[in-house]
Amino acid sequence: MRLCFDATRFGLGLQEAVEMAAARGLPSVEYTFEPFSVVDKASRKVSDQEKEYLAEVATKCKQLDIAVACIKLNFALQAEDKTSVKNFRGMVEKLALVAKAIGCDKILFYVEPGAAENWKQQLEDALSPAITALHKAGIKLMLSLSTPPHLRGRSLRSWRSTEPGEWRELLAAMPELSLSFSAADCAWQGIDYLRILSGLVPAIEHVEARDIEVNRVLLADTGLFGPLWWRYKLVGRGQIDWRQLIEALKLYDYQGTLSIQLDDEFTPDDFEDLSEALEASVKLLAPLVKY
Repeated sequence: MRLCFDATRFGLGLQEAVEMAAARGLPSVEYTFEPFSVVDKASRKVSDQEKEYLAEVATKCKQLDIAVACIKLNFALQAEDKTSVKNFRGMVEKLALVAKAIGCDKILFYVEPGAAENWKQQLEDALSPAITALHKAGIKLMLSLSTPPHLRGRSLRSWRSTEPGEWRELLAAMPELSLSFSAADCAWQGIDYLRILSGLVPAIEHVEARDIEVNRVLLADTGLFGPLWWRYKLVGRGQIDWRQLIEALKLYDYQGTLSIQLDDEFTPDDFEDLSEALEASVKLLAPLVKY
Protein backbone atom coordinates (compact mmCIF):
# COMPACT_ATOMS: atom_id res chain seq x y z
CA MET A 1 0.00 0.00 0.00
CA ARG A 2 1.34 3.43 -0.89
CA LEU A 3 0.18 6.93 -0.07
CA CYS A 4 -1.09 9.26 -2.75
CA PHE A 5 -2.90 12.59 -2.91
CA ASP A 6 -5.45 14.23 -5.17
CA ALA A 7 -3.88 17.45 -6.50
CA THR A 8 -7.16 18.87 -7.84
CA ARG A 9 -7.88 21.64 -5.33
CA PHE A 10 -4.34 22.99 -5.54
CA GLY A 11 -5.03 24.07 -9.12
CA LEU A 12 -1.69 22.70 -10.27
CA GLY A 13 -0.66 21.51 -13.67
CA LEU A 14 0.26 17.85 -13.96
CA GLN A 15 3.99 18.48 -13.85
CA GLU A 16 3.65 20.76 -10.81
CA ALA A 17 1.52 18.11 -9.08
CA VAL A 18 4.30 15.55 -9.59
CA GLU A 19 6.84 18.00 -8.17
CA MET A 20 4.61 18.67 -5.16
CA ALA A 21 4.27 14.94 -4.44
CA ALA A 22 8.05 14.63 -4.43
CA ALA A 23 8.44 17.67 -2.17
CA ARG A 24 5.96 16.17 0.33
CA GLY A 25 7.56 12.73 0.28
CA LEU A 26 4.54 11.10 -1.36
CA PRO A 27 5.29 8.37 -3.90
CA SER A 28 2.28 8.99 -6.14
CA VAL A 29 -0.37 11.50 -7.17
CA GLU A 30 -3.79 11.39 -8.79
CA TYR A 31 -4.82 14.06 -11.26
CA THR A 32 -8.25 15.18 -12.43
CA PHE A 33 -9.38 16.12 -15.92
CA GLU A 34 -12.63 18.00 -16.33
CA PRO A 35 -14.95 16.90 -19.18
CA PHE A 36 -13.75 18.14 -22.57
CA SER A 37 -15.09 18.29 -26.10
CA VAL A 38 -14.71 15.22 -28.31
CA VAL A 39 -16.72 16.33 -31.32
CA ASP A 40 -14.40 14.86 -33.94
CA LYS A 41 -11.48 12.45 -34.36
CA ALA A 42 -8.91 15.22 -34.00
CA SER A 43 -10.22 16.15 -30.54
CA ARG A 44 -9.65 12.57 -29.39
CA LYS A 45 -5.99 12.66 -30.34
CA VAL A 46 -3.01 14.15 -28.51
CA SER A 47 -1.56 17.19 -30.27
CA ASP A 48 2.16 17.62 -30.85
CA GLN A 49 2.25 20.31 -28.17
CA GLU A 50 0.50 18.00 -25.71
CA LYS A 51 2.89 15.17 -26.58
CA GLU A 52 5.84 17.41 -25.80
CA TYR A 53 4.38 18.40 -22.44
CA LEU A 54 3.50 14.82 -21.51
CA ALA A 55 7.03 13.72 -22.37
CA GLU A 56 8.30 16.36 -19.93
CA VAL A 57 5.93 15.03 -17.27
CA ALA A 58 7.09 11.46 -17.87
CA THR A 59 10.72 12.58 -17.54
CA LYS A 60 9.92 14.42 -14.32
CA CYS A 61 8.16 11.33 -12.89
CA LYS A 62 11.24 9.26 -13.69
CA GLN A 63 13.66 11.78 -12.22
CA LEU A 64 11.70 12.19 -8.99
CA ASP A 65 10.50 8.55 -8.78
CA ILE A 66 6.84 9.62 -8.64
CA ALA A 67 3.98 7.61 -10.14
CA VAL A 68 0.71 9.03 -11.45
CA ALA A 69 -1.56 6.57 -9.65
CA CYS A 70 -4.62 7.38 -11.72
CA ILE A 71 -6.12 9.90 -14.06
CA LYS A 72 -9.52 10.93 -12.79
CA LEU A 73 -12.20 11.92 -15.29
CA ASN A 74 -14.68 14.18 -13.49
CA PHE A 75 -17.60 12.76 -15.43
CA ALA A 76 -20.54 10.61 -14.32
CA LEU A 77 -21.53 8.21 -17.07
CA GLN A 78 -25.27 7.85 -17.68
CA ALA A 79 -25.58 4.61 -19.60
CA GLU A 80 -29.18 5.33 -20.67
CA ASP A 81 -28.09 8.54 -22.42
CA LYS A 82 -26.51 7.94 -25.84
CA THR A 83 -24.81 11.34 -25.81
CA SER A 84 -23.29 10.63 -22.41
CA VAL A 85 -21.97 7.27 -23.63
CA LYS A 86 -20.54 8.79 -26.82
CA ASN A 87 -18.80 11.59 -24.91
CA PHE A 88 -17.46 9.16 -22.33
CA ARG A 89 -15.94 6.88 -24.93
CA GLY A 90 -14.33 9.79 -26.75
CA MET A 91 -12.83 11.26 -23.58
CA VAL A 92 -11.53 7.91 -22.40
CA GLU A 93 -9.96 7.32 -25.81
CA LYS A 94 -7.90 10.49 -25.46
CA LEU A 95 -7.13 10.02 -21.77
CA ALA A 96 -5.78 6.56 -22.57
CA LEU A 97 -3.19 8.23 -24.79
CA VAL A 98 -2.37 10.68 -22.00
CA ALA A 99 -2.08 7.86 -19.45
CA LYS A 100 0.16 5.81 -21.73
CA ALA A 101 2.46 8.78 -22.29
CA ILE A 102 3.08 9.33 -18.56
CA GLY A 103 3.15 5.70 -17.46
CA CYS A 104 -0.22 5.73 -15.70
CA ASP A 105 -2.26 2.53 -15.86
CA LYS A 106 -5.66 3.57 -14.44
CA ILE A 107 -8.47 5.91 -15.49
CA LEU A 108 -11.09 6.68 -12.85
CA PHE A 109 -14.68 7.68 -13.60
CA TYR A 110 -18.11 7.94 -11.98
CA VAL A 111 -21.51 6.44 -12.76
CA GLU A 112 -25.04 7.69 -12.27
CA PRO A 113 -27.32 4.64 -11.97
CA GLY A 114 -30.31 4.66 -14.29
CA ALA A 115 -34.00 4.32 -13.57
CA ALA A 116 -34.63 1.45 -15.99
CA GLU A 117 -34.49 -2.12 -14.69
CA ASN A 118 -31.86 -3.00 -17.28
CA TRP A 119 -29.53 -0.06 -16.52
CA LYS A 120 -26.71 -2.38 -15.46
CA GLN A 121 -26.88 -4.15 -18.81
CA GLN A 122 -26.84 -0.77 -20.52
CA LEU A 123 -23.80 0.17 -18.46
CA GLU A 124 -22.05 -3.07 -19.41
CA ASP A 125 -22.80 -2.37 -23.09
CA ALA A 126 -21.41 1.16 -22.69
CA LEU A 127 -18.25 0.15 -20.81
CA SER A 128 -17.22 -3.13 -22.43
CA PRO A 129 -15.71 -1.62 -25.62
CA ALA A 130 -13.68 0.86 -23.55
CA ILE A 131 -12.55 -1.82 -21.09
CA THR A 132 -11.41 -4.07 -23.95
CA ALA A 133 -9.53 -1.28 -25.73
CA LEU A 134 -7.86 -0.09 -22.53
CA HIS A 135 -6.90 -3.62 -21.50
CA LYS A 136 -4.98 -4.02 -24.75
CA ALA A 137 -3.11 -0.82 -23.89
CA GLY A 138 -2.33 -2.03 -20.36
CA ILE A 139 -4.73 0.45 -18.73
CA LYS A 140 -7.60 -0.31 -16.37
CA LEU A 141 -10.91 1.49 -16.12
CA MET A 142 -11.70 2.18 -12.47
CA LEU A 143 -15.17 2.98 -11.11
CA SER A 144 -15.23 5.35 -8.14
CA LEU A 145 -17.68 4.36 -5.41
CA SER A 146 -17.75 7.92 -4.08
CA THR A 147 -20.45 10.49 -4.81
CA PRO A 148 -19.88 12.34 -8.11
CA PRO A 149 -18.85 15.94 -7.35
CA HIS A 150 -21.88 17.53 -9.02
CA LEU A 151 -24.25 15.53 -6.79
CA ARG A 152 -22.65 16.29 -3.43
CA GLY A 153 -24.97 18.25 -1.15
CA ARG A 154 -28.04 17.47 -3.24
CA SER A 155 -31.12 15.78 -1.84
CA LEU A 156 -31.54 12.07 -2.53
CA ARG A 157 -34.88 12.97 -4.11
CA SER A 158 -33.00 13.85 -7.28
CA TRP A 159 -30.44 11.03 -7.44
CA ARG A 160 -29.31 7.80 -5.83
CA SER A 161 -26.00 6.13 -5.21
CA THR A 162 -25.03 2.70 -6.45
CA GLU A 163 -25.39 -0.15 -3.96
CA PRO A 164 -23.10 -3.04 -2.92
CA GLY A 165 -25.26 -5.57 -4.72
CA GLU A 166 -24.89 -3.54 -7.90
CA TRP A 167 -21.11 -3.29 -7.42
CA ARG A 168 -20.90 -7.07 -7.22
CA GLU A 169 -23.10 -7.57 -10.27
CA LEU A 170 -21.04 -5.15 -12.32
CA LEU A 171 -17.80 -6.88 -11.29
CA ALA A 172 -19.24 -10.29 -12.14
CA ALA A 173 -20.26 -9.01 -15.57
CA MET A 174 -17.01 -7.08 -16.17
CA PRO A 175 -14.14 -8.79 -14.27
CA GLU A 176 -11.57 -6.37 -15.74
CA LEU A 177 -13.31 -3.38 -14.15
CA SER A 178 -11.51 -2.01 -11.07
CA LEU A 179 -12.91 -0.12 -8.08
CA SER A 180 -11.92 3.00 -6.20
CA PHE A 181 -13.25 2.48 -2.68
CA SER A 182 -14.60 5.22 -0.38
CA ALA A 183 -15.26 4.27 3.25
CA ALA A 184 -16.83 7.69 3.78
CA ASP A 185 -19.53 7.00 1.21
CA CYS A 186 -20.19 3.60 2.74
CA ALA A 187 -20.61 5.29 6.13
CA TRP A 188 -23.25 7.82 5.11
CA GLN A 189 -25.21 5.05 3.36
CA GLY A 190 -25.14 2.90 6.51
CA ILE A 191 -22.85 0.27 4.93
CA ASP A 192 -20.27 -1.41 7.17
CA TYR A 193 -17.11 -0.42 5.31
CA LEU A 194 -14.98 -2.94 7.22
CA ARG A 195 -17.26 -5.93 6.77
CA ILE A 196 -17.78 -5.34 3.07
CA LEU A 197 -14.07 -5.18 2.24
CA SER A 198 -13.36 -8.91 2.08
CA GLY A 199 -15.57 -9.45 -0.96
CA LEU A 200 -14.40 -6.33 -2.79
CA VAL A 201 -10.63 -6.16 -2.15
CA PRO A 202 -9.70 -8.28 -5.21
CA ALA A 203 -11.23 -5.55 -7.40
CA ILE A 204 -10.11 -2.51 -5.36
CA GLU A 205 -6.99 -0.78 -6.68
CA HIS A 206 -7.49 2.68 -5.19
CA VAL A 207 -8.85 3.79 -1.81
CA GLU A 208 -10.06 7.37 -1.40
CA ALA A 209 -8.98 8.75 1.97
CA ARG A 210 -11.62 11.24 3.02
CA ASP A 211 -13.68 11.39 6.20
CA ILE A 212 -17.39 11.91 6.76
CA GLU A 213 -19.70 13.73 9.14
CA VAL A 214 -23.31 12.60 9.43
CA ASN A 215 -25.47 15.17 11.20
CA ARG A 216 -27.83 12.90 13.13
CA VAL A 217 -29.90 15.82 14.46
CA LEU A 218 -30.58 17.13 10.97
CA LEU A 219 -31.16 13.61 9.64
CA ALA A 220 -33.70 12.93 12.37
CA ASP A 221 -35.49 16.18 11.51
CA THR A 222 -35.51 16.03 7.69
CA GLY A 223 -35.07 12.32 6.92
CA LEU A 224 -33.00 10.70 4.17
CA PHE A 225 -34.41 12.99 1.50
CA GLY A 226 -33.50 16.17 3.31
CA PRO A 227 -30.43 18.09 2.16
CA LEU A 228 -27.01 18.55 3.73
CA TRP A 229 -27.21 15.94 6.50
CA TRP A 230 -23.84 14.52 5.49
CA ARG A 231 -20.64 16.09 4.25
CA TYR A 232 -17.05 15.14 3.57
CA LYS A 233 -14.34 16.11 6.03
CA LEU A 234 -10.58 15.87 6.13
CA VAL A 235 -9.06 12.56 7.22
CA GLY A 236 -9.20 12.16 11.01
CA ARG A 237 -11.89 14.77 11.53
CA GLY A 238 -14.90 12.57 10.97
CA GLN A 239 -16.33 9.17 11.78
CA ILE A 240 -14.02 6.77 9.93
CA ASP A 241 -11.71 4.60 12.03
CA TRP A 242 -8.59 4.89 9.90
CA ARG A 243 -6.49 2.54 12.03
CA GLN A 244 -9.06 -0.24 11.68
CA LEU A 245 -9.60 0.40 7.97
CA ILE A 246 -5.90 0.34 7.13
CA GLU A 247 -5.29 -2.74 9.28
CA ALA A 248 -8.14 -4.47 7.44
CA LEU A 249 -6.59 -3.52 4.09
CA LYS A 250 -3.26 -4.94 5.25
CA LEU A 251 -4.99 -8.11 6.40
CA TYR A 252 -6.40 -8.59 2.90
CA ASP A 253 -2.96 -7.83 1.40
CA TYR A 254 -4.15 -4.70 -0.38
CA GLN A 255 -1.37 -3.47 -2.69
CA GLY A 256 -2.98 -0.37 -4.20
CA THR A 257 -2.94 3.31 -3.31
CA LEU A 258 -4.46 5.21 -0.40
CA SER A 259 -5.22 8.60 -1.87
CA ILE A 260 -5.70 11.67 0.36
CA GLN A 261 -8.70 13.74 -0.70
CA LEU A 262 -9.15 17.36 0.35
CA ASP A 263 -12.91 17.58 -0.18
CA ASP A 264 -13.78 19.32 3.10
CA GLU A 265 -15.79 22.39 2.05
CA PHE A 266 -14.62 24.29 5.15
CA THR A 267 -10.97 24.04 4.11
CA PRO A 268 -10.20 27.30 2.24
CA ASP A 269 -8.92 27.07 -1.31
CA ASP A 270 -5.75 29.06 -0.71
CA PHE A 271 -2.49 27.16 -1.13
CA GLU A 272 -1.30 27.55 2.47
CA ASP A 273 -4.48 26.11 4.05
CA LEU A 274 -4.59 23.24 1.57
CA SER A 275 -0.92 22.50 2.21
CA GLU A 276 -1.55 22.37 5.96
CA ALA A 277 -4.53 20.04 5.40
CA LEU A 278 -2.41 17.74 3.25
CA GLU A 279 0.42 17.77 5.79
CA ALA A 280 -1.97 16.87 8.64
CA SER A 281 -3.45 14.02 6.60
CA VAL A 282 -0.02 12.63 5.75
CA LYS A 283 1.02 12.87 9.39
CA LEU A 284 -2.01 10.80 10.42
CA LEU A 285 -1.91 8.17 7.68
CA ALA A 286 1.79 7.62 6.97
CA PRO A 287 2.55 5.78 10.25
CA LEU A 288 -0.51 3.58 9.78
CA VAL A 289 0.37 2.63 6.21
CA LYS A 290 3.87 1.43 7.10
CA TYR A 291 4.20 -2.33 7.50
